[in-house]
Amino acid sequence: MVTYRYLLNEEQQRIFEKVIRYCGSQTETIPMSFVLGFYVTLVVGRWWDQYKLLPWPDTLCLFLNAGIPGSDETQRLMRRNIIRYVILAFVITMQRISLRVKKRFPTWQHVVDSGK
Repeated sequence: MVTYRYLLNEEQQRIFEKVIRYCGSQTETIPMSFVLGFYVTLVVGRWWDQYKLLPWPDTLCLFLNAGIPGSDETQRLMRRNIIRYVILAFVITMQRISLRVKKRFPTWQHVVDSGK
């Protein structure tokens, strides 16, 4: 208001008023909720795409069981160690994403204490 009343001359004030009227008339043509709906869809879609890209350990466990077959103690320990590293990497990733995981494992010592 200070700029309009004291810094602009009469011609600049008239131009400013025309711009204000134009912007006011354009907001009535496209509803704001319609534009916000596209924005929310875009944000949620990007979040869902990132969620789908997370490497879930279950799938890797199935592939690992097929890749290292057998019931020998050496093969079982190898599968177990690989999966433990995968789950550790998953927990580290989820600590940065999920507040619930961050509360469950606030420090590295909590992760170590939960291991079996």
